[in-house]
Amino acid sequence: MKIELNKVIFEEKEDIGYVVINDPPANKMTTLFLTELSELVTRYIAHSKVKGIIITGNGRHYSSGVEVDRLKELVSNQASFDSDGNLVTYPMGHQQDRNSFDFFYNHNIPVISAINGFCIGAGLELALCSHIRICGNGSTLGLPESTFGFIPALSGTLRCVELCGLGKALELVLSGETFSAEDALKMGIVDGIVSKKETLSYCEELMKYILQSKMTYSKTNIKMYLKNFNEIYLSIKNKQGRGYITCGKM
Repeated sequence: MKIELNKVIFEEKEDIGYVVINDPPANKMTTLFLTELSELVTRYIAHSKVKGIIITGNGRHYSSGVEVDRLKELVSNQASFDSDGNLVTYPMGHQQDRNSFDFFYNHNIPVISAINGFCIGAGLELALCSHIRICGNGSTLGLPESTFGFIPALSGTLRCVELCGLGKALELVLSGETFSAEDALKMGIVDGIVSKKETLSYCEELMKYILQSKMTYSKTNIKMYLKNFNEIYLSIKNKQGRGYITCGKM
């Protein structure tokens, strides 16, 4: 089955479902993309029989995130504040978008993000809602919302705290600075770095390994899956003379 909307694609191949952000080159998360993602999640993915999901971007980049102009328009036109300036009503559609992202985080099957190029803003928030994040070398990540007067609002703050602790999460969110895949690995935000040409194929092989495991899938076993799979993967690649992978702490 293949559902191809304007800005996002969902395709089932054997037991794996592929969610592809399809607005190259930057794969921005426009209003249309977010609406279509919600539709895919509720109408198709939630009812799919796939046993694992891989999220990636079409082309060179994963996603450069939500357009700044869209954020400004939503806040100015749809959010409401009390007399003290406190936010009392979120923009229409915000909770729907957040539910779409959280769907992947809360899913009971493995969800892997194959990251290349830019993965920033809401793009990184979506990746953070995956269970495993694998970067191609040379990728750039970050949560730059604060540099535009916003904060990450699609679960990114929560996921950052879970992965790298409150102090580092605050630093990342408040500074808005981008960082390399290597720095992301050190902070625990991603789980591995591979050659950018092999990012998707690595994620596919990792997914197949997890699905073939006799153990019931659990997010608490991710480090074990990665450790065992990487030993096999590196052995094969080294025999081919092209082994390359950098892993986080196991």
